[in-house]
Amino acid sequence: MQWLSQFFLNPGFVLPGAALASVPIVIHLLSRLRYKKVRFAAMEFLLQSDEQNRRRLIIEQLLLLLLRVLAVILIGLLIARLILDPSSMLLMRGATTHHVIVIDDTLSMRAISSEQPLFDAAVDTVQRMTSQAGGRPGAQRVTVITMSEPDRPLVMDRALDATLMQDLGPRLSNLKCSWQSVSPVTALQAAANVINGGAGVAPQVHVVTDLRKSDWQDRPDVTEALESLAELEAEVSLIQVAEESLGNVSLSELSADNLAVAVGIPWRMKLSFTNDGSQIVTGLRAVVMIDGNTLPVKVLIPDIEAGESAELAHDITFDAPGLHAVQVRLEDDLLNEDNSRFLAVEVTTSRRVLVIDSEASQDDAQFLSLAISDPDLTGRAAEVRTADVLTAASLSDYDCIYLLNVPELPADAVERLRQYVESGGGLAWFPDERANTGWYNALAEKNVPLFPVKLTSVHKQETADEADSAERPYPAFEQHPIFLTYNDPEARLADALRFRQWYSATTLDDDRARVLCRMSSGDPIIFEHTVGRGRVMTFLTTAGRRWSNWPIADAPGYVVTQMLLAEYLQKPSGSVADQEIDNGLTFSWPISQYSETLDIYLPESPDEDAEEDTFLRLQAAPEQTDPAVLPDQPGGAEGPTADSEERLTVPVPQARRPGVYRIKQYQLDGEPSERLLALNVPATESDLTAADPQQVVAQSESGHVRVVPASTSDELSETDAGRELRWLLIGLLTLVLLCEQLLALRLSFHPEAAA
Repeated sequence: MQWLSQFFLNPGFVLPGAALASVPIVIHLLSRLRYKKVRFAAMEFLLQSDEQNRRRLIIEQLLLLLLRVLAVILIGLLIARLILDPSSMLLMRGATTHHVIVIDDTLSMRAISSEQPLFDAAVDTVQRMTSQAGGRPGAQRVTVITMSEPDRPLVMDRALDATLMQDLGPRLSNLKCSWQSVSPVTALQAAANVINGGAGVAPQVHVVTDLRKSDWQDRPDVTEALESLAELEAEVSLIQVAEESLGNVSLSELSADNLAVAVGIPWRMKLSFTNDGSQIVTGLRAVVMIDGNTLPVKVLIPDIEAGESAELAHDITFDAPGLHAVQVRLEDDLLNEDNSRFLAVEVTTSRRVLVIDSEASQDDAQFLSLAISDPDLTGRAAEVRTADVLTAASLSDYDCIYLLNVPELPADAVERLRQYVESGGGLAWFPDERANTGWYNALAEKNVPLFPVKLTSVHKQETADEADSAERPYPAFEQHPIFLTYNDPEARLADALRFRQWYSATTLDDDRARVLCRMSSGDPIIFEHTVGRGRVMTFLTTAGRRWSNWPIADAPGYVVTQMLLAEYLQKPSGSVADQEIDNGLTFSWPISQYSETLDIYLPESPDEDAEEDTFLRLQAAPEQTDPAVLPDQPGGAEGPTADSEERLTVPVPQARRPGVYRIKQYQLDGEPSERLLALNVPATESDLTAADPQQVVAQSESGHVRVVPASTSDELSETDAGRELRWLLIGLLTLVLLCEQLLALRLSFHPEAAA
């Protein structure tokens, strides 16, 4: 009976069915004993006349007997539910079935369907499959892995018996859905590694998933992973816990141009809401919270059509300096986890801008500082200094740096500027006639150039008559955030500008710089390029009125442009960062910058019943190889830069839930340094549209993939340990019964009706 249980769902019916197969034979033999042979002349004549057809009649009678025996056998196989298929032929040679169960625990599995999270339905399905199959004797082995951590299986190649069920049950009950977005490819490859090399094993892979379209349909990488399982002769069952598409509205983006602002200055957030459902949504509201306190004003969201997004901006202000956590939360729906997003913001009393002006009178610096220094509007304060400050001050304290009328700079000042820009700082050039063109051109030829072009000579406009507009060159600005006042074709504010002098320049072959403005004569006068994580803006004219009327033109374009430029060049704060949730974090820093102690204050888990750590004290160790540093390390331009310096590194695998993390490090003198890191759920998990099962199956040419609804999946032996031959047996039984009736009709006696 134990051997038969590998091939039948109801093995108890096999032996009785085999016994019943002898009934037609017994009936046939008994029927031959019913008649007593009596010889008489008339019968002898008939027998002699029928001698030529005797052999044919015997064959037909035996064939009729065989059909009746086969019909009984097929009925018995149907009742016993045969589950044999080509992959199960290994079992006849003493092979075992290895079930690799993959549980989809990505963020989308947290969606609610039928008043139950999909992940809970997936766990229930796995428990039902393993518990019912576990009660059956037979050679079956099980491996259970999760999609987020396929390298850490819950159980690994264990015999499916009562002992396994005692171990697996609590592990499944304590399993929590992750907040990550993971491709099925990784889990499928892990399943292939588990079953690869198993001689005499019939492999079966079961993926319990919501079968989202974005994960499974039209994905060549997924198709390739499925085909690799076909090469291992593995049958794949995709057990779908969400049998229909679920509508969902998500807060898909929360961002800001800068994560640093001054107290009392409006700070603008960019919000994007996406409707992944099939119907329009109206009347949505969102709340904004600062450090856990809800602001009284709600965010009003416009109507969102199906499959569309709505983008809007929202301004808030901060009353106190420091590091603040900002959260925007949408109303609850089927997937609440993607309704909230977080940002961390550094708030100071004012934002500092360094203006270097080597011209003695510093008139240009006065125009510039008046344009960008507005405590009530921008919160910025411009500090006008000479070039000596570049080697004496801490450049990381400034949002951006302006270099006006600089003839040249010493090598150490250039190196500090390079470090500042590479770490994210912004730099703006405004050279005048005193510029040492040889030094500027050498600066442009460096491996990390701070200047983007080579200067030739100062171009002087010969037309002196300001009223002669036909011959006067005019600037043409490209579309760019800092030129909003000049990008409006109806305003025509650029017509009021008079540029009398500018540097002619030749661009380098590598096209490292983008031209943002050209004179009508074709000369480029404004460039942008990047160095590391920082931006460099180059103006081939002065910032004052000596070479143009830009600062004193009738239109307020100069003030607005300089305000937008300072905002565009603002250095990212080293105290705050944001990113999407990944498989944990790794922090790394130079050994001369901080001690090895790292304190992390984790946000509270959104899962009400979860008991997770909220404080970690970790000890870093010297790193062996270059790690992936997440996020960018604090310290700015003043931190050590030598590649040979030893670094400390520490992984934080617990950083896998959304929220704002407070990170505290200690300098070598014991002084603490804090920063905030906002982790958000991946926006790719919000689309809950289900894939078409037929298309998913059709993507695989090997025919080894099938989609099974979780509601109809029962046990491992039923769903995947070979395919049940129900319909094939029914078809064969129908054919056998039809042939039996036709042959019986042929062999029966039918007297002709009287005329």
